[in-house]
Amino acid sequence: MDELEILKKDWKKKENSFNQITEKEIYGMLHKRSSSIVKWIFLISIGEFLLWILAALMLRNNEQINKFNGYDTYHIMMILEVISYCILGYFIVLFYLNYKKINTTQSIKSLIKNILNTRKTVQNYIKIVIIYTIFTALVMFFVQFNFDPELVKIYNEVERKGKATIFIVISLLITLIFIGVFAFFIWLFYKLIYGILLKRLNNNYEELKKLEI
Repeated sequence: MDELEILKKDWKKKENSFNQITEKEIYGMLHKRSSSIVKWIFLISIGEFLLWILAALMLRNNEQINKFNGYDTYHIMMILEVISYCILGYFIVLFYLNYKKINTTQSIKSLIKNILNTRKTVQNYIKIVIIYTIFTALVMFFVQFNFDPELVKIYNEVERKGKATIFIVISLLITLIFIGVFAFFIWLFYKLIYGILLKRLNNNYEELKKLEI
């Protein structure tokens, strides 16, 4: 049983004349916990940003990446990389602003509003990351399909046999299945990381709604 539950039980045992004091104590506990949760969301996002930079540096000399860049499409990879950093940077700023707002808020109503905004920000972040992942995979498929000499050779061969449409449909279907599975694991990854924190934040929101009533 955590401090909040103990405090709530004590609150029920006290006389009505002390309700105002204990309500402030419970608000203080919820405020402290909410601020801590949002701080962790902010710190995790920074860690994720640094992890992506490290991964990008480690993959600079990757054989597959070099092969992909050999298609004279290096600018495409650079654009995708810049977009990913912009997305992460933008949400890091939002997470920090949410933390500052919750950390300095002084009323139950404001704290409830800031918790809802934080929850919405995290949910939007997960959605955008998944959309970006799907978009990137589709772009890479298009580049690979049109510039990989081996695939171009295979395509020309099946086109000569009149089976180009079947080849394209099967290739696209396999790619979409792969993207779907990959996107699911990305969603699961972020749900595990941020889901626990969001659940705790939502619990705080429910407790604050009771205090507001």
